[in-house]
Amino acid sequence: MAKEEVAAESVAPKPKGKMLIILALVGVLVIGGGIGAFLLLTKPAAEEHADQDGEESAAADDADDGKDEAPVYVKLEAFTVNLADQESYLQTEIQLLVADAKVGAKMNARLPEVRDAMIRLLSSKTAEELAQQEGKDKLALEIQTQINALLGFKDKLKGVRKVLFGAFIIQ
Repeated sequence: MAKEEVAAESVAPKPKGKMLIILALVGVLVIGGGIGAFLLLTKPAAEEHADQDGEESAAADDADDGKDEAPVYVKLEAFTVNLADQESYLQTEIQLLVADAKVGAKMNARLPEVRDAMIRLLSSKTAEELAQQEGKDKLALEIQTQINALLGFKDKLKGVRKVLFGAFIIQ
């Protein structure tokens, strides 16, 4: 019977020790989560305070320059068109760098018109025109001009800023 008492005493502290470790880990996680939540919640308050001090206009000026904002791209679905020479076709993927998300939203609202304009423009070209780098550069400028006109932007810095080709295959 003495052996049973000794065995019971040696077994009893182990669950208490495990429970203590588990409680300590839970406590650390709760405290860490509380600190993380505090930091996340106080950061916007600090930004609001900075805006009230007149730094909002400086941030707006920086946004107009496009220096601090992430670029906004609008990806158009792939285009496959017969070229004007009727012997070749063009398959291309186009992404547009736009001034901001509002321009992207405006473009998405008028996407059928944008796609129609692109198909008409692309199919008016010949394989010979598009084979050279100068032809691709000219096409990119024409796409930019045409979409900006369609969306009502006279200044390219306020509309489509750049046309990027993800794929450009002539066959």
